[in-house]
Order: sequence, then C-alpha cells, then structure tokens
Amino acid sequence: MEITRFAPSPTGNLHLGGARTALFSYLFAKANNGKFLLRFEDTDQERSKEEYVKSILNSLDWMKIKPDSDPVYQSHKTLQHKELAFELYEKGFAYACDCSEIALSKMREEQIIKKQKPMYDGFNRDKGIDFSEGMVLRFKFPLDGESRFKDLILGDISVSNKEFDDFIILRSDGSPTYNFSAAVDDMDMGITTVIRGDDHITNTLKQINVLDALSAKIPNYAHLPMVLGESGKRLSKRDGAEDILDYKKNGYLNDALINYLVRLGWSYGEEEIFSLSELVKIFNLADVNSSPSRYSRDLLDWYNNKYLNFLTSDELMLKVKENSGVDFNKIDKGNLAISLLAKGANSLSQINEESTYFFEEPLIKLGSFNKDPSKKALLLDFVSQLKKIDFDKKTIEEFIKNFLKSNNLKFPELGKPLRVILTGKENAPSISELLFILGKETSLKRIEYSLND
Repeated sequence: MEITRFAPSPTGNLHLGGARTALFSYLFAKANNGKFLLRFEDTDQERSKEEYVKSILNSLDWMKIKPDSDPVYQSHKTLQHKELAFELYEKGFAYACDCSEIALSKMREEQIIKKQKPMYDGFNRDKGIDFSEGMVLRFKFPLDGESRFKDLILGDISVSNKEFDDFIILRSDGSPTYNFSAAVDDMDMGITTVIRGDDHITNTLKQINVLDALSAKIPNYAHLPMVLGESGKRLSKRDGAEDILDYKKNGYLNDALINYLVRLGWSYGEEEIFSLSELVKIFNLADVNSSPSRYSRDLLDWYNNKYLNFLTSDELMLKVKENSGVDFNKIDKGNLAISLLAKGANSLSQINEESTYFFEEPLIKLGSFNKDPSKKALLLDFVSQLKKIDFDKKTIEEFIKNFLKSNNLKFPELGKPLRVILTGKENAPSISELLFILGKETSLKRIEYSLND
C-alpha cells in the first residue's frame, strides 16, 4: 500500500506550489488505494505559528484534500529524534564537533578565496571527541562513491559524495536539524513515496544516507519540477504565489483550482476537465512532465469560467452570496441574471462587480457619452416600437433583428449606446437577454431617462 505525506513548514500560508505538491501526493496515494498523511515540520520555533497551521489546514480542507490521520507535529517528536541521533553517534555514523562559529567562518572565507565550495572540511571527523553539552553532532557522510536514487519523474539522479559535507544532525542547543528529523519521520510514518519539489533533491540525497545508516527502508522519491511565473522566472506573489485562501476570497471555485493545479505538469491525453473523483482513479506519476510548468492567470480564469457555468443558477446564487453578500434572490429573474453574468465571468467576485445594474439604476444620460444627435432620434424610434411588443425573449430578439434591418444598421450602432444606457457599462451581456431580464417597465424607464435631456 502506498503511503504519501505532505510536510509543510508552518512559517507561512499555503501557496500555489505547495498546494500542487499536496494535491499530487494526495492523488497518488488515492489512485493506489493508499494513505495520504500530513506532517507539520515546525521545529523552527521562532517562525512557526499556530495561525499558519490553521491557515494550511483550512486551505487543504477547501481543496478537499483530506489526510487519513491526524497531523503529525515534528516538534512533538524531538526527544525521539535526539535519541536516534545519539544512536548514530554510538554506532560511528555521526561524530561530536566542537568547532566554534569563528573557526567555521574562517574556514568558509578561506574556501571562498580559493574558489572552493564553502563546506565543513571534516576537521573533527576522525578525532573521536567525546560529546558534551554545547557541541553539535555531525553526520559522517560517505567520502567515496556517489549517492544516487531513481526518481519517479526525473529518472536516475546521482551526485558525487565529495559534493556533500558532514552536515549537522543535532545543533549545539540540542535541537535536531531538518534533514535528520524529516528522514526519521518518514521512517516512523512508513512513507513509501515522497513527492515534493525538485528544490529538495539535495535534501533527498542526504536523507537517503541517514535512512541507510538507520537500516531503514528507503522510500521512492518523485520530485516535481518547479512552477515558474508568467515571466518565466521563479513564481512570485505578483504572478500567482499568493495564499490559497486568497483565491477562495477572490471568487475562484475549489474544483476549478484543483483542475488547474493538476494540469500544471500533468496530462491525460487531450482531456482538459477533470473532477477530483475522476483524478483519484487515473492519476499516475508517469504522466507528470519532467520540465517546469508555467503559471497562467488567464488559464486559471478559463478554468474558473468553465466551472462557474457548470453550476446551476441556484448553486451560483448561493456561492455569490457566500463570497460577496450579494443576493440575486432579491431581484426578479435573479436566476436568469446570474446565469447571464456567469457566461462571461472569471470569478464569483466578477459576477458581483458586474451585477450592480440589476440592483441599482445606472442613471445614464445619452449626451454624457454620445454627442451624435442622430443616435437620439434612433433610440426614440426604438423605444416607441419597443413599447408595443410582447416582452418574451424570442419576440425581443426578432424585434431587434427587424429594427436593425429596417434602419440599415449594424448591431454596434444600436447595441453600444443601448448597453451603456441599460447597464452603465460599455461591456455587458446580450442586449436581448438584458432587456428580457430587466423587464419591460425597467428597460423603458432607463432608456427614456437617458433620452430626456
């Protein structure tokens, strides 16, 4: 049985890259009838905050990513981590080091001058120093050969062991370090596959050596290529790296975001639309691209528009009310109005922003935006004929079509001023649908107000 984990550090909110990692880990576990676990790597006590724990949990809950067990908190396991660090020390896989910060700084400076890679030079590696309080424990990294693993996405990865130094596994204050704690926790939690960003490859090679020293089973690893911003550079807040809950607040649907995230580097034939229930059946790491993905707000908007229009009018009204407080039940034909707005909307927020003319009179005077006197005569003729027709949708469509033809007009010549009059906006939905939803009385009232100078 596959067991995966998502292991965020609660030093900030969940952003898009982390959300994709969580989603892929969840889908891989579920597609293989396994378990998805959550671990908070909260050993950085200064920066780890309970508010971020809650924010990450709320984000995952909104994305419908449900862990199969209560979250594990790395800080709760410090005693066990220390015991295992000393076990490695006793077995000769780690050693005590009393190098001062001054000595280490001088070592790094000399290496930089010599154009060498700054790293611990193993000064205390073979001295057999007895550990005492205030010292650090360093992992005795193999000196010869290579560290390697077969990545489920990137293929064979190997790095010469000379590229690694004897990294610290227990700090001078007695606290375990990230690479040691993460390896131990993966062992304890029975993790079979670790899925995370490719910026962790070096960490993976370190953790594999720690697990090997502990005689633990080595998990499989899959490293996701990073998500780049629209500029092609590392994803930043300006182009998408915002709190996942901000997407919710700004009117994106969780199903749309899930669909968009899974398509950042994963594909399944020519299909574009996937529900979460479909994904847990078909997701395969073999279908993940080994090249970086690029964030696109336009594509996210496209997905959100699709999912908005999958909803019924009642579902839309409920979600818009939850998002912005606007209640389409308070207006006549509210279900038609919200469905009309959803056709061109990218978010629930946009539906709210575009809906004002259904709730308030725009009070637009023709002369304020159009100085052509012939337009007033045209609209006077239009409104006089409009008064005479039945106000069902088909009749309105036929009337507009015949009016344009009889006056030898192209649609924009009538539609552009009429849109502004009816809505106060230059860009608005279908004129015939607008007239029908607003109703005869309101439509005539707005047009006549505009023409009355």
